[in-house]
Amino acid sequence: MEEYWHAILEALIDTARLLPILFIVYYLIELLEFKYAFKIQNSKWLKGKASPVFGAVVGCIPQCGFSVISTDLYTKRAISVGALIAVYLATSDEAIPLMIMDYKYIPWMLAMIGIKIVMGIVVGYLANYLYKIIFKKSNVEVAQNRQELTDSHAEEHNHIHNELEDTHAHEIESEANECKVEVSEHGGCCHHHVSTKSFDWLHPLLHCLKISAFILVINILFTLITHVWIGEDALTSFLSNSRALQPLLALVIGLIPNCASSVVLTQLFISGGLTFGALITGLCVNAGLGLVVLFKQNKRVKENIFILTILVVSSLVVGYTLNFI
Repeated sequence: MEEYWHAILEALIDTARLLPILFIVYYLIELLEFKYAFKIQNSKWLKGKASPVFGAVVGCIPQCGFSVISTDLYTKRAISVGALIAVYLATSDEAIPLMIMDYKYIPWMLAMIGIKIVMGIVVGYLANYLYKIIFKKSNVEVAQNRQELTDSHAEEHNHIHNELEDTHAHEIESEANECKVEVSEHGGCCHHHVSTKSFDWLHPLLHCLKISAFILVINILFTLITHVWIGEDALTSFLSNSRALQPLLALVIGLIPNCASSVVLTQLFISGGLTFGALITGLCVNAGLGLVVLFKQNKRVKENIFILTILVVSSLVVGYTLNFI
């Protein structure tokens, strides 16, 4: 029983050391989102040729709110599919704040950021290209059906045109009123609302405490596994022998739509239980709550499957490549 209390005490001490630095990091991130998130979601670069580059650069900011905002913009067709995937691949969620705690992992952190940005750009452009090929036929068919409908019902269309103009004017007015609301408030990290008028001082503290709770639980489990239940030597031997399966394991963890998944992956890497390639796989496929919002709001199921497939395949390819270099 003494071993269990020792594991809990050790985990509490390690977690407590992180709290001040974590709070500072999350406060700065919150300030960044408060200053620039709305400007980003109204940027003219979201659908242009440089949109994957823009998405990758924005995505590397450790804030899951950007993946949610990007997904919402994609469902409204205000952002290209390449930019959306670039944001998903580049985002690291809690990995950067956790790795920056120890100077030994800063080179790994910088390498991770660089790889994920390059991945976001390359895969983003590839996704734009594949999207045009795969969905071009369906788009053409929709356009043809609309043209046929217009030709066969020309008189009816002209008859109701005036009524539609009145309705359209009313819809524009309603959308304008909605936009006024969006200007002052938009969705942020963890479903909280970020106002452009007032800074939320409480959320960085709450987010810091929530992530610290995840870290505490994980630290307790790791300590029990390595010192009480299994043993460090046996665990090291198992992980070494399962090196080929680690990217798949990280993929499964990364697909969990929660902040805890990136915490688990990063802590596993820091403790030596996960290779760098596996870490990249898990973090690249981990888009925070973005995928949940995508499947919930975007009614084009084939597009959702296309986006998820691109994420999974590209993450595994890069992860396994790094795993065996």
